[in-house]
Amino acid sequence: MPKVSDAHRASRRDQIVDAAVRCFSEKGFHRTSMADIIDASGLSAGAIYLQFESKQDIVAAAAQRIIGHRVSDIRDRLAAPPLPQPDEFIQITMDGLASEVRDSRMLVQLWSESFFADDMTRIVDQVFGLMRATVADYLSRWAAEHRALAPAAATAWGEETAPALLGLLQGHILQSALLHDFDPAAYRRAVHNLFV
Repeated sequence: MPKVSDAHRASRRDQIVDAAVRCFSEKGFHRTSMADIIDASGLSAGAIYLQFESKQDIVAAAAQRIIGHRVSDIRDRLAAPPLPQPDEFIQITMDGLASEVRDSRMLVQLWSESFFADDMTRIVDQVFGLMRATVADYLSRWAAEHRALAPAAATAWGEETAPALLGLLQGHILQSALLHDFDPAAYRRAVHNLFV
């Protein structure tokens, strides 16, 4: 039997995760079954289970990929001067999410699942840990540039302030999911006003 290449394996995993994200966006996390993911992927059940043991494993892969892409988006933007303002930081993240996740309610569902499932708690902790470190690095640079802080003070300020900016980002996601009259531009203006 021929060996399956790593590239082929990664491509199959991506195909499955893409299908799962579409299903979660359309039907919600709880109403999406493995059968739905199998149908949406166009693969056999055996091909799915060769890559993932359960729906939770697929959710973990999807969450890690989505946050990984946001971290990449942010790092790409930070590499190109000028340094974005905090409201632009939120917009970069939200624009990336909108391109990958059609409905932010899916993210809220995944967060809520972490209250009841230990494996989901670990996933949320892991992805938010990565995002928090990225936010802290960004804010440290922002503080050095916009507050003229010395490197050690800028790093300390960035680490201390990161949970607040991350909370503002989570607030954007939550309000966009729950409020029909949510105005993202007004929200970002408010974030800008907090940091001027």
